[in-house]
Parts: sequence; structure tokens; C-alpha cells
Amino acid sequence: MSNTLSALEIVQKDIEALHLGNLKTVEFDITLPTEGKNGSQITWVSKDDRWIDGSGKVHQPEYGKGDRVVPVTATFSFGGASLQKVFEVKILEEKNRIQVEKIFPIYIRREVNKEFHLPSVVSIQTVSGDVLAHSVTWRGGDKRNYADIGEQSAFGILTDTIYEVEAVILIENSTPKTGDRKQQLNAVPTKKVHLEGSSLPKIAQDRRLEFLLTVDDDQMLYNFRKAAGLDTANAPAMIGWDSEDSLLKGHTTGHYLSALALCYASTGNEQIYTKLNYMIEELNKVQLAFEADDRYHYGFISAYSEEQFDLLEVYTRYPEIWAPYYTLHKILAGLLDGYNIAGIGLALTIADKLGDWVYNRLSALPQGQLKKMWSMYIAGEYGGINESLAELFTYTHKEHHILAAKLFDNDRLFFPMTQQVDALGAMHANQHIPQIVGAFKIFEATKEDKYYELSRFFWESVVDAHIYSIGGTGEGEMFKQPYKIGAHLTEHTAETCASYNMLKLTKQLYMYEKDVKYMDYYERTMINHILSSTDHECLGASTYFMPTLPGGQKGFDEENSCCHGTGLENHFKYAEAIFFEDADSLYVNLFVSSVLEDAEKGLKVVQSVPEVFTGELELNIETLARTSLKIRKPYWHQGKVLAYVNGTEVQAVEENGYIVLSRNWSKGEKVSIKFNPELRLEYTPDQADLASVAFGPYILAAVSPQKEYYELPVHEGNITEQFERVAHSNRFIYKDQKLEFAPLAELNHEHYHLYIKTI
Repeated sequence: MSNTLSALEIVQKDIEALHLGNLKTVEFDITLPTEGKNGSQITWVSKDDRWIDGSGKVHQPEYGKGDRVVPVTATFSFGGASLQKVFEVKILEEKNRIQVEKIFPIYIRREVNKEFHLPSVVSIQTVSGDVLAHSVTWRGGDKRNYADIGEQSAFGILTDTIYEVEAVILIENSTPKTGDRKQQLNAVPTKKVHLEGSSLPKIAQDRRLEFLLTVDDDQMLYNFRKAAGLDTANAPAMIGWDSEDSLLKGHTTGHYLSALALCYASTGNEQIYTKLNYMIEELNKVQLAFEADDRYHYGFISAYSEEQFDLLEVYTRYPEIWAPYYTLHKILAGLLDGYNIAGIGLALTIADKLGDWVYNRLSALPQGQLKKMWSMYIAGEYGGINESLAELFTYTHKEHHILAAKLFDNDRLFFPMTQQVDALGAMHANQHIPQIVGAFKIFEATKEDKYYELSRFFWESVVDAHIYSIGGTGEGEMFKQPYKIGAHLTEHTAETCASYNMLKLTKQLYMYEKDVKYMDYYERTMINHILSSTDHECLGASTYFMPTLPGGQKGFDEENSCCHGTGLENHFKYAEAIFFEDADSLYVNLFVSSVLEDAEKGLKVVQSVPEVFTGELELNIETLARTSLKIRKPYWHQGKVLAYVNGTEVQAVEENGYIVLSRNWSKGEKVSIKFNPELRLEYTPDQADLASVAFGPYILAAVSPQKEYYELPVHEGNITEQFERVAHSNRFIYKDQKLEFAPLAELNHEHYHLYIKTI
């Protein structure tokens, strides 16, 4: 046939002859031929190898994650002629094969004659011991309204199963919504605290300042101006997740606004303020351009049209759309930071209208539709927009702004927390952490106690059972089952965004609880994860994951990923949790060389911490209009705390985890504290032979490209004698093998081991 047909005709005929069968409901591998009927060679490329690769091997999405439509491109080649054809393959999610051992009790309190909705998700335990959140289908629907006081029951089944579910509802005359919780402490504002010296946090902050000064503001505005039909000022297009064909474009610009505001507060750099003011003025023009276009609703602003929001409301799955409310949250959060931190009023004007847009759109949707949207994997991810809307309410006092925040209540996450059940396993970690940050902000705005309780239980669940030694959480972006840490030491652990949001929640809870455990976790995660996540070349790059496998290496991301975005902010936040105060006391929680200066409150204190860490710190008092100085006694301290005032040892009184020094302080007085850090091992909860080596607040990484775990004969009784400290350094040498251990934050591109096997 090749003698009578041209090469191009052969290719065309082979394309016409190829039939792959039913591609609309694929559950098994499919055969992708490599040769056409008439002899052309066929090569295959999938757009998403996670679900189908070029060999035709299929991996179904897990139950609950939704079907996936993946374009697979076939290239037909013969005698120099080549043509392509795209086949769309719809891969069905796995069937629900769950075997249930237990359904956790469902007990609800509601008011008589008031309509409410039953939870769309409940907590279960499988026969294999996994605890999960699972959707439920209620007989008669989820809407209820009871006219009689007393105990009622509702019945349903776990969706796509035969398992029966019962909810017990106590109907009362009234149910308490608010409690009497009060904030016990205030954080000293970042603009009142400045880092000093050449500590690792100060170096990281300076690197990120240097980078921000190089950012092209017009490039950050490119997608917004283009979407609104404005001139793009000859700026280059954005890259990565903000590229012109990306469905998440605009999110980095929101982070950039926040970074500029935080940077200005931390450094006072006027060039940074000028850049921020310019960005907000230009975004105002973008919003006004959208307002003038009758295709858009009032208040809308984005780097793309409203189409993704429309598609979400008909349950379009990722990757056809990509988290439109997540992107919107970053923009709204950046605007609010521009207002609250940098004092730019126009930012609030834009945010106010955007809050109206969110409420006007979502308040028209049934609650069941909202719940289904927010439970969708990735597409329904909304970041912490509930946090920003609740914050917006505190400025505007518009009732519909706080109502808009509550429209994002997510049963899949919230209800198990109200049951006091850790059902986080298999949930996307950073899809859900900021939702809890938002829940807490709703509590602060309304004092509704349920939001506080679920936030605190969530924090305790994560920190007690889901963190690596560096404070990070999640593997492959997902929470695993509680206490499964050693089983998940891989290249894709500890997403940086997750720690960014956990620290926000930690600070919120600490100011109400005043418990040192929150600041212990804060220090662990700030020093070992956040501080370790930045490149050392001033490129503005950040780690997405922090590898925990043997011989891991940091990968620094410049492509405008989510962690690149939070990474723009992270290194201007070191000062925000060093000092806290109440009417009587100044609290010192983080040990970083810094100056606190607040003339209005009569506070000027200089904290000095040696760069070669010894556990010592010094506080020089200029003015301290507080009776008590309270210094956190860190979890890593061993033995007796030594305290000196003006060179004389004083009795170190310990109170609720703090070293308390009380007197009428005078100018020029000096406080010295000597904690005692020692080398220690921190074991994984599930594998007793796997441990991190630590000294003081630092997790020490063995510097080595070896791909197998080091097996070292160390234990708590001999660890000190097995290591020697490198002179004038925070590094240690394991003497027997001359193996160097370094604080993770000191490493850049070196291969390392965060865990060793102890024998």
C-alpha cells in the first residue's frame, strides 16, 4: 500500500482506522497500540501521568476524589509525515469498598422551631483501624425543624454503602452559642520589633527583602490588567502557576501584597511601601474596569473571569478548574494586610466591595450545594477565605461579611472536630488547615464557642499525632493516619504552606490559652521548617516539600507555586511572636536577637542571643513599664535554669512554664538567662528505632548523600559522648564515622538525613 499512498495519506488512514473502544468510563488499563494498521509508528503522551501514562496504565482516583478526564495525545509517524490526534479518557474514581467497624456517635443540640441542617459527613473507623470522615445520606434530606422539646432521632446511610447511621438530636428552648472566653495576651506588633545582628532569621529576612526589591510590579499586575481589558504596560507575563494558561493565576500577586505589607512592618523600608501603594492603586483601577463591564458582577476582581466560579457551582472537578476561591482568598488577604499592616485605606475599599461580591454570589446558593462544593478535592479548596471575610467584618461591621465567612463552613472537616474525633487521615493537609484558621477568626468576630472548640481540637490533633520532628505535617500534601510518621519518610513531606498556616493558628490559640505548649511548637516549626525553607541565593525561592527520607535534598521553587507564595511572606514573620504582653507582664517566647521599642507603652527591651547557640540570652532594659518579665522555659531545657539580674544570680521562679522575674525595672538593667540544652533523640511514634538528633531548638541533619539510613549505636544514655561539637559552630560530629550533623536551616543544596536508625 505504501507504493500507492503518500506517507501523509498513510498517517491519515491510520488515524481514521484507530479505535480505542469506550474511553468515557475507564476503570482498567487500556491498550495503546504502537503501530497503525498501515504501518505508521504511534507514540503516546498523557497530559497527566497520575491517572494514565503513555503505556495505557490506569490509576483510578481514590473514592471521593472524583472522576478525571485526561487528554492523551497520539503521534502517528511514517516516512517523514507526522500527525497528532488527542483522545480524551475519562477515568472513573474507585468504587467505595470501605468496611466499617464503627460509626462515632452523632449527638447534636439545636433550638426548638429553628431550621437547621444535619451534618453531611460523619466520622467512622474501618476494620483496618483507619479513622476517616465519610459522607452520609439522610432519609428525608438533611433539613430539619422540630417543634417539640426533647430527644429526636434522624436516620440515614453512609453514602454509597449499606451502613446505617443514626443521629441523636437534643431539642432545647435555647442553646448557648457564645462563651466567656477572653484573649489573655496581645502580640507586640511586628512594626515595634526589629531583628538585630546576623542571626539566621535576620539573614533570611534580609535575603527576602533584597528579592522583593527586584520584583517587577507591572508583571505582578499583568494577569489582572489583561483580564480587565487594561493595558499591561509592556510587562512580561507571569510564569508557573500564574502563567497565562494557568487556572490559578492571581494567587501569587495576593501573596506579594501580603509580603510587601509584612516587609514594610518588619524593616520600615520606604521603597517597599511605595511598591505596595502602587500595587493597590493599580488594583483599584482593575476593579473599576470590571465594574464598568456589564459581564461582571459588582465588586469582582481577579486575574481571570468569573467562569471558574460558575463551573464550580455545577461541580466541575479539578483539573478542569483550579480552586477559584483559594485564589480569591490570597487577593483578599493581601488587600487586608495592605490596610491593616501598612495603613493604606484604598485597600479596604477594594476588599469591602470584594466581600460584597462573595456574599451576593454564595448567599443565593442552597446550603447543600455549598457543602458539596467545599468537599470537592482541590476544585473546592478555598484557602482561608473565611478568615479574611471574618477579618473584613471587624473593619466594615457589615453583617453580610461575617455571614459570608460562615457560608464556607465545611462539614467534612468541621463536624469530626466537633465530635472530638481525629478523622484527618486522607484529607488534603493545606486545603484544610487554613479553614481552621478561618474558623478561629469567626470565633474572634462572633464569640461563637463552637468555632473555638473545633479549632483547638484540630490543633491538638495535628501537633500530637501528625507532625515530623521539624514541625511540618503531611506526606504528598495529605494527612496520614494519626501517629504514622516513621512510615511516611519520603521526598514529598512537610509542605511549607501547611506550616505557614499552622503557625497562624498556633499564635491565635496561644493568645487565648496562654499555654507554653503553643510557643514550644511555634519555635520548633519556625526554626526547623520555615527558616529552612528559603534558598540562600536571594532568588525568592522556597521549598514546596521538605524531604525526610535518607539522603534527601531541598528543592527550591521559583515557579509561583503555593509555597513560593507563602514563602514570600514567611521570612518577615519572625518578629511577630517573639514578644507578647498583658497589663502586668512582658512575655519573651522566642529567642532571637531583636529590639522591642514601643514608646507609647513605655517599652524598650533589647534581646541578644549568641549565634553559636548555648542556651543563653540577655535582655537589656531601656524602659519596661511592666512589673513582671516572663521568659518561656523551653521544652528542650534540662536541669536548673540560672537567672541573673545585673550580674547577680536571683531565684528563678517558675510559673506555668515561664521564668518570672518581678520588680520595678530601671533603665540600664540587664537580665541574663542560662538554659541548658543537651543533645537528645526524638523518636517517631510508630517506629521505635527511627529518631532525629536534636540540640536545643535545632533538629540536626546528618550531611550525606547516602540513600540508606545510618544505623548508629546511640541512645539517650550515651548520645553526648558519641558526638563532639564543631568549634564556634552549631554543628556536631558523630565521632565514630566523622559524620557531620547541622541545623537544617544552615543547609542549602546539600543532601541530608533528618532521621537515623538507632541500634
